[in-house]
Parts: sequence; C-alpha cells; structure tokens
Amino acid sequence: MLGIFMYPVSGIMKLWHILLHSVLGINDSLAWVLSIFGLIIVVRGLIAPAQWYILHSGRLTVMMRPEITALHKEYENETSYEKISERDQREREIRKSYGYRVSAGCIPPLIQIPVFLGLYQVLLRMARPKNGLDSQVHDPIGMLSSADVSSFLHARFGSIPVSAYVSMTPQQFARLGTNYEEVMRFVAPLLLATALITFINMSITVIRNYLTIDHQSQTAIVVMRMVAVATVCTPFLLVSGGLTGPVPTAIVAYWVANNLWTLVQNVTIYLILHYRFPLSPEILAFQRDQRHLRIGRLRTRRAHRFKRALSLVGIVVVPWLYDDHRRRIHEANAYFHQDRAERKAEKARRKAISSERRKAKSTHLRESAERAIIEKRQRKNQSQME
Repeated sequence: MLGIFMYPVSGIMKLWHILLHSVLGINDSLAWVLSIFGLIIVVRGLIAPAQWYILHSGRLTVMMRPEITALHKEYENETSYEKISERDQREREIRKSYGYRVSAGCIPPLIQIPVFLGLYQVLLRMARPKNGLDSQVHDPIGMLSSADVSSFLHARFGSIPVSAYVSMTPQQFARLGTNYEEVMRFVAPLLLATALITFINMSITVIRNYLTIDHQSQTAIVVMRMVAVATVCTPFLLVSGGLTGPVPTAIVAYWVANNLWTLVQNVTIYLILHYRFPLSPEILAFQRDQRHLRIGRLRTRRAHRFKRALSLVGIVVVPWLYDDHRRRIHEANAYFHQDRAERKAEKARRKAISSERRKAKSTHLRESAERAIIEKRQRKNQSQME
C-alpha cells in the first residue's frame, strides 16, 4: 500500500536530478542531495496557497465571531422555518461581507503525509536494498531505475552517505565507508535543530490558537490542549526516532529543511494577516470576555473539587472537625449536582429546539412540494381547457 506513494516522490526526485546533473552539470552526488531539497520546494509550493487560504479563513472566522454569536443568540429560541431562514440569510450576508468561504483545511495534510511516507519508503529501501549494499545491481524503486538506486547509494553529505543512519550495525557502516561517530556527529545537530524548529512551529500555533480560539466550542478547546501536549512530546519523539530508528540522514535533512520552510512560511503569513486583517478592539474584548467566562467556570469547578478532596482528607486527619468537613463536602456535591442538572437541562432545551426546527423544515418542504404539485395540475388543466 505504501509503495503507491513512492512513485510521485521518486519521480520528482528523478526530475530534479536530471535537471541538476544532466542540464546544469552538477556532480552526481550533489545532484541527488539537492534533489531532496528540490522535493521540498515542489511540495511546499503546492501547499503554500492552501495554507494561506486556511489561515486567512481562520482569521476571518475570528473577525466574524462576535456578530455570528450575537445573531445566534438573537434567534436561539426561534423554531419557525421563516425565522430560521431569516437567520441563515443574515449569517450568509455577514460571511459575504467579510469575503469568507469554506476552508480546504485537509489539503496540506493530504499532500504532505503521502510525500513523507513516499520519501521514507524510497530512502529506507535504498538504505536497505533487497540485494544488499555490496550488490552492483539493485531492484528499481518507484520511478528510480536500478542505475539510479546505485547512483543514489553513492551520494553523500560531505563524507556521510545519505542512506546511513545512527542505528546501523558496524558492518553496515563499514559497507557504506563510514562509522558511527561520523554519522552521529552529523545527525545529532540536525536532530536538535529539527526538534527546536518543530517546537517553535508548534508553540506559535498554540499561542495563535489560544488568542483566537472559540471558547464556546469544547471540541476546539480539547484540540488546543492536545496540540499543546504534542508541542512538548513531538521534539522528543523526533530525536528518539532519529537516534534509535532506521531514519536515514536524508530524511533527517528533509526534516530540518521542511520544518524551517514551514516556520518561515507560517510566520510570514501570520504577519501579513496581522497587518492586513487586524483584530479590532471590539473583537479583542469579545475574545477576552469569553476567555474569562470559561476560565472562571474552570476555576470554580477546581475550587470545589479541591475543597471536597481537602475535606475528605480532613475527616481522617482532623476528625474532631467532622461536621465542618461534611458541610463542605455537601456544598461541593450540591454545586456539581446543580451544574450537571443545568447542563443537562440546557442540552435538553437545545435538543428540543433542534427537533422543532427539523419538524418545521420538514413541514415547509412537504407543503412546498404539495403546492408545486397543485400548481402543476392547475397549469395542466388550464392548458387542456384552452
């Protein structure tokens, strides 16, 4: 299955190699190394417009949020089809006034993930060919011929083969004409660099999300927390994978260059959006108020949880104050019971309104269909009379 992704990746690398080696006259080894970075240029060039579109749409969403929220608040209890249609029309007008369109958020991952899988498969199969590193004839890989594979195996970053990786055995290092120390000295700084750049990239994303998140969306909050955790974990996973897994130096170099490109590209887009689409004081105040409401609710819940836990411990440690501990536990339990009841009631209310709206829409569609049938019959009867 993963072999499918090798063909476009190997094809792009081969075209870059032909351009650099056969047309521009760059030596074979350097041409293969540069073809890896040429692949980044092609991939990031394809992704850049979609990335701009995504971030631009996200910015417009933040700018529209106060108006959209107020609009939904105004119609939150309406169930008639006419009122809901009126709300939807007003919402479309707001979106149109900002030039907002639905974002194609899945495009960059759909391009980047297959490219990385294809690159990893191509380089891994080159680093560990079926016929062995000593063989003069190798199986074709993707769109790379046997001669291309043999040529790539001789490509080097200075004195380091592009197919070498830290976790190779001494025998494998010897076959490639290098050793563990040389590869480690080359790979370690690159892994640290890619870990640092990745951390900066993801930190910028977390900060941007924190400032512009929809605080009324539980899904958005959960995703933001997951990204925050990944920001800490991902750099360690990259370093660990590069040191213990079969990750060729070519992939490590790809990580560094690709993440650096991503950092520069995203920072550039953020700056353009910041100056071309600034957030007004009203939008910032709205975001601040929503954040304070959410944080206030969280702090209240945490305070009651802490009070309940402290009282449970106090029953054991300070039993002569049992009545006070029990009272605080009862207060905390009463708060959580009331909170759950309110959330359950709100959920039931929204569900009931949603059900009424669906019924109203269904009734409207049925009546419209019946009117259309009647009008059609009337036109038919009229034409027959004529």
